[in-house]
Amino acid sequence: MRLFSAEAMRRVDARAVELGYPSLLLMEAAGRAVAEATHRLFPKARVLVLAGKGNNGGDGLVAARWLAEFGHPVSVRAAEGQKGDAAAMREALLAYGLRPEPLFPLRDLSGFDLVVDALFGTGLTRALAGEWAELVERVNASGLPVVAVDLPSGVPFAPHVRAAATVALAGLKGENLFSPGRDAGGELWLAPIGMPPAAYEAAGETPRLLLSDELAGLFPERPTNAHKGSVGRVLVAGGYATYTGAPALAALGAYRAGAGLVYVAYPEGAAVQPPLEAVRIPVSTWAHEALALA
Repeated sequence: MRLFSAEAMRRVDARAVELGYPSLLLMEAAGRAVAEATHRLFPKARVLVLAGKGNNGGDGLVAARWLAEFGHPVSVRAAEGQKGDAAAMREALLAYGLRPEPLFPLRDLSGFDLVVDALFGTGLTRALAGEWAELVERVNASGLPVVAVDLPSGVPFAPHVRAAATVALAGLKGENLFSPGRDAGGELWLAPIGMPPAAYEAAGETPRLLLSDELAGLFPERPTNAHKGSVGRVLVAGGYATYTGAPALAALGAYRAGAGLVYVAYPEGAAVQPPLEAVRIPVSTWAHEALALA
């Protein structure tokens, strides 16, 4: 599974439009995916949607419309100055019959069971300040569960929203998996939005997240007549008088990976305690003697 940076995902979005795929369709699919995940997690919640100025806010406006369609009581607080697709989705929300109220000031979150955070997405370059920071802190202080759109607002800086769940749209971003985004994001949902497959080529080279089903194919199948001498040997060389844990942990890891024989070479006199199954090699000139076993 690929991991995308904010810049890589912007290139993917732009390429989709170049291919002739309307950006409004992507926003509609993204917002509906957020609404569907929210509805599954909190099926009867009274929802407050907080929408920012950009595309993340546009996704939130779509989510608000679909949450209302799914039967939720929905209130919307939206920033002024939305443009492009986000402005179009604001008009669609009005046509549906939901009128956003101004985002600021927001002092009272009583009467709601849940907040949808669609203030900021990926690519934030500086910490939130002023009324934006106060809003995030007020949401966190409310104790209400939050569903974040793509990434909790404010990440990777402080303050940032602490979400119960995050809906990652079109692909996982690195911030979804690493601190502080991972800790702030809660339960992680990955939602496809109908992105044209060819558009992902615009991302270029990206890191990959190896999943268990992908890793399983890398290990050879072990025959039924396998024994410790036929499934590989591992030499662990390490340790010091006061650093004794690493060789033992490495030996355990080798056994868990399937090695048949594990040798642990360590300085003579060091209190290294390898697993009982391991062959111990306490040596005085241990580097030369241990390497001779390799």
